[in-house]
Amino acid sequence: MKKPELLAPAGSFEHFKAAVENGADAVYFGGKMFNARQYADNFTDEEIKKAVKYAHSKGVKVYMTMNTLVGQTELEQAVRQAGEGAAEGIDAFIVQDMGLAGLLKEEFPHIPLHLSTQGTVYDSDGVKYAESLGFKRVVLAREMSLEDIKKCAEETEAELEIFVHGALCMCLSGQCAMSCLIGERSGNRGSCAQPCRKRYSLETVEGERIGEPGFLLSPRDISYLDELDGIIKSGVSSLKIEGRLKSPEYTALTVKTFRRYLDEAFESGEKPMVLKEDIEKLEQVFNRGGLSKGYLYGKQNAGILSGESPKHRGLFLGTVRNTRPSSVNSGKSVLEIDLKRELAVGDGIEIIGKGMPGGIVTYIRSSGGNVKSAGAGEKVWAGDIQGRIKKGDMIYKVSDRSLMKDIRQTYEKADTGREPVKGFFFAHKGGTIAFEAEDTRGRRARAEGSIILEKAVKAPTDREAVLKQLSGMGNTPYILAECSFDMDEDLMIPMSEVKKVRRKALESLENGKE
Repeated sequence: MKKPELLAPAGSFEHFKAAVENGADAVYFGGKMFNARQYADNFTDEEIKKAVKYAHSKGVKVYMTMNTLVGQTELEQAVRQAGEGAAEGIDAFIVQDMGLAGLLKEEFPHIPLHLSTQGTVYDSDGVKYAESLGFKRVVLAREMSLEDIKKCAEETEAELEIFVHGALCMCLSGQCAMSCLIGERSGNRGSCAQPCRKRYSLETVEGERIGEPGFLLSPRDISYLDELDGIIKSGVSSLKIEGRLKSPEYTALTVKTFRRYLDEAFESGEKPMVLKEDIEKLEQVFNRGGLSKGYLYGKQNAGILSGESPKHRGLFLGTVRNTRPSSVNSGKSVLEIDLKRELAVGDGIEIIGKGMPGGIVTYIRSSGGNVKSAGAGEKVWAGDIQGRIKKGDMIYKVSDRSLMKDIRQTYEKADTGREPVKGFFFAHKGGTIAFEAEDTRGRRARAEGSIILEKAVKAPTDREAVLKQLSGMGNTPYILAECSFDMDEDLMIPMSEVKKVRRKALESLENGKE
């Protein structure tokens, strides 16, 4: 049984860094045209080049989405855009349009084709047909159950990819015409107006209203974090996270969390024990009224719907006990809250009420005076919040400043321009030093010193000093990711010799000499 790939979304280069640095095996992104998320920042030709080089240096694959329907007059331009990605070495195209798929197969036969979930494949016959057309991988429809997925894996040879976290489309496999009809924007052309996220009322044919108006067509996001053992055993090849239009912090945290539990589930072969705090962190960065199991175990009916709100809800913080006008900011209010969870200055809150008021908490006052944060169970006054607020309104924490800061630190300082290399340092009495550098493709280059090493008379050279010198990569295109040592501990090693062998080995590696 092979561990499935963890596939992450990237709507911008910042998303791309967030995914790579937090453990994605592969990342998918779109160019400026012909991808199903036209409202994401997407990638210029220069960013594609930078992204592929950076990802491949980390051993991460890159998939280019070209998953919209393409008109006759656009085919030439679409193939040209694909060519830009092919020239940089992308690892696959994700395609919906069969005509475009045929052209890409002819023009770039060495690059695998993945059939988008909008290819509408629900069964093994659909997978087999996609195989016959030259697709190496099929992204299965999100409405398939785990049993159906298992059957497809048992009866077909193609790689199978499924969504394990993120938005669920109301329409079957994303084949929505409603957006085009009422908003003149087609999801099949990458510009869905998201009509399922609008407020509706339900009425009988006679015009009698049933229930209260609400977001009756808006599904919750799915999350299969605690179902990874069964998903692994189903035989799928890739676990896909949705979210090119969400934040880089969402990408980073979701990838990091799934990386941890995917590895744990694969190694143990058992159901992962998912911590409540990890689920809450996922919900804190994005959720629409909670997370659901989608169709993984069959139809869930109303259980998949968010109902109250189609946007990010955050986590329940408490209810408004009282309000008073702010003494500092006219028109804003200070709220009395019995906290159900921690609240800190800089966190964002939203109140479920008329106009959905909210804002950033600028100060918190507890029984002990003004504080930077307060914990669950404490009674506080927090402000200043804009909007009409009344007693009893529910309050949700929609952003956590500390969490977001911690997440950003996982990728903001990533070195995206240099390739990591492994180092191997050798030093033994009576011989010369030697240094080998190995790149991500497995190529090695070796350089040897010219001075015969002798036992140190006083203080011998330690590994830390050697490592510090070896790590000084300067203006080379490399960064030392790790280094192993095979050296005697009582030697006197000139740092000039270490610098020389490092420079020679890296020059040979860059020039393709081994």
